[in-house]
Amino acid sequence: MVKEELATEPSLLVAFAYGEEDRMARDKEERRKHRRAALDMPIDMQGLDDEGQFFTARTINLSAGGFYCALPFHVPPMTKLKVSLVIPVTDSDGKVEKHPITCEGMVVRTVPEKVAKGKKLYEIGCFFTDIDDYDRLVIEQYLAQKSLAG
Repeated sequence: MVKEELATEPSLLVAFAYGEEDRMARDKEERRKHRRAALDMPIDMQGLDDEGQFFTARTINLSAGGFYCALPFHVPPMTKLKVSLVIPVTDSDGKVEKHPITCEGMVVRTVPEKVAKGKKLYEIGCFFTDIDDYDRLVIEQYLAQKSLAG
């Protein structure tokens, strides 16, 4: 009797039609608040821990909410970073100026998650935790211009 009742519930039919992986993928898409674009640009980072290691990488993608990049060493998830990047801004006359952004971020993803013997590159996803609203807007506008330019 329970199986018959479950089968007639539309929401449960959807749950049966889509597996757990599909639900997780939809949830991930819904969590993203900002447009993400493939973008190769330099980005400087410094650990906010006692060691304060400084390093430079190139972004794989960027959004107003954070970035993804590859590094030749492991950075654990939850690592707090000082982040600096420069966004080219085009004014109404077509003149390009550099807009420096310095903010704080946190590593939210590291692939692979743990140190791997023989691994030459680690990819990290970093979420901006403390960024000026104007700087976030500059990134959003830059990415919008890039997408329109093709």
